[in-house]
Amino acid sequence: MSSRRLMHVTAGAGLLALAVAAAPSYGAPAKGVGFGKPVLVDQQLAGGEPTIYWDPRHQDFIYTAHEGTTHTYRDGLGAAGETINWGANYRNQVNIWTSKDGVHWSAVNLDGTGFEANPNNNTGFSDPDLTQDAGGRVYDTGIDLANDALFSSPDGGRTWDRGTVNCHEGDRPWLAAGPKDTVWLATDPVETDHSIYISTDGGSSCNQTGIADPGGYGKLFYDTAPNKALRGALIEPVPQTKDGQIGVSVLHNALAAYKTGKGAFVQHDAAPTQGELANFPAIALDSLGNIYLTWADHPGGTSGNGKNTVWLTMSKDGVHWTPRYAVAHPGTTVLWPWIVAGTPGNVAVSWYQYDRPTPDPDQATAGNVSVMNANIFGFGSSKHPKEYVANAAGRPIHVGGICQSGTTCVATGQDRRLGDYFTNWIDGRGCVIIATGDTTSPDPVTGQSRAWALPIFLHQTSGRSLTGHNCGTSTSHGSAVAGLGRVASSMSGRGAPLALGMLLLAFAVSLARPMRRPVMMVA
Repeated sequence: MSSRRLMHVTAGAGLLALAVAAAPSYGAPAKGVGFGKPVLVDQQLAGGEPTIYWDPRHQDFIYTAHEGTTHTYRDGLGAAGETINWGANYRNQVNIWTSKDGVHWSAVNLDGTGFEANPNNNTGFSDPDLTQDAGGRVYDTGIDLANDALFSSPDGGRTWDRGTVNCHEGDRPWLAAGPKDTVWLATDPVETDHSIYISTDGGSSCNQTGIADPGGYGKLFYDTAPNKALRGALIEPVPQTKDGQIGVSVLHNALAAYKTGKGAFVQHDAAPTQGELANFPAIALDSLGNIYLTWADHPGGTSGNGKNTVWLTMSKDGVHWTPRYAVAHPGTTVLWPWIVAGTPGNVAVSWYQYDRPTPDPDQATAGNVSVMNANIFGFGSSKHPKEYVANAAGRPIHVGGICQSGTTCVATGQDRRLGDYFTNWIDGRGCVIIATGDTTSPDPVTGQSRAWALPIFLHQTSGRSLTGHNCGTSTSHGSAVAGLGRVASSMSGRGAPLALGMLLLAFAVSLARPMRRPVMMVA
């Protein structure tokens, strides 16, 4: 995807110091919030840039991730055994798994072919995203850096019966679903600025005109909640507004705008920031449709001291925002925050955290990286919201640098196995679930570092949920579950080995595509 990561410095308020202490092993309760043991989703398939979703209609967890083509480590190839296994599983489609309990995961497999869906409807190894429309259809996306595929499932991600390999050409698609069979896809096309396109047939086709949103970039949402100020609006984060702030872009009455071809996104400032250590900010909507916005700043950029902050702000209308709130300022480096919301005022922010100041993660060679999570209650309605922080995995999930310079990371010998983001969501009880890559599992052949991250799943197992429930009691539907998930070898269900030539061709295409903007290519 085309990274528009900002390194500029704008005027901002002073930092609010907030010490963040890591919880005991496996995210045990830290002032009331804890996570179960990390669950290994798959022992062979890649897990960078994962998206997690809980489907309330079909009672399924759905997990999707980058296939790993441009997320390789250093020289781009792993140990012989690992490379052969990965090549055998390669299908030029994003990886997808489903689970009923969050412990036992199954890779989606179309009639034993190893494909998740008919490749005529689904082609693209990179940039997955999940969303669900009002009729219960779940959507995913994938790209080859020349096309944005859009495809959908009627049964909780187990089969994917509709799709188009080219909703539009472009880079870094994000999805937002609306009424039955309606979904929007945002992308960076070559011929115009960042634009959003609509499908009204369950992802089988897309309109080709779109509505431009210059400056918009990141996960977008369609607001269906009973918030009169934003109901029916498409909302997108903006890394840098015209005033140099973090903000959002809003298209009111989105359905009518696409039906008539009239309507425009309007940018709104949310908060000042001193740079940004991420490819994009993240937003979430609560049950009433209020917006929450989070980001990690980057004071001084790569020349700073590496002691940055995860921030949070909230708005009921997209125009007026609460004062920014420091979620985390641990005295080390924090990056890539993601956010999910439950009932009004209740949010969870998850982020990566180094155990030392690391001003330039791209060039780092040391430092333990953990997945931190903060459950925050009463935000926007109380002067003193309650915040509970936990180390969600209870251990580092990565050691060393995190290259954010796109596909050039492999050519320059840097580590890009985690991709460009990780995500969180909530289950049926409002308990937090997190999807992240994990690079700490050694290669089974050499005992050295794997060439790709593995996908792991983290689940809140204690404390209050974002919807007021107790996460300590297991149920069979969207429960908080602990224990290491064991899955069958992915080799058994992915079909006969494909030629490595196909794999290397896809990688070459990803490096060769010309860039429209003077920025790095990120897939």
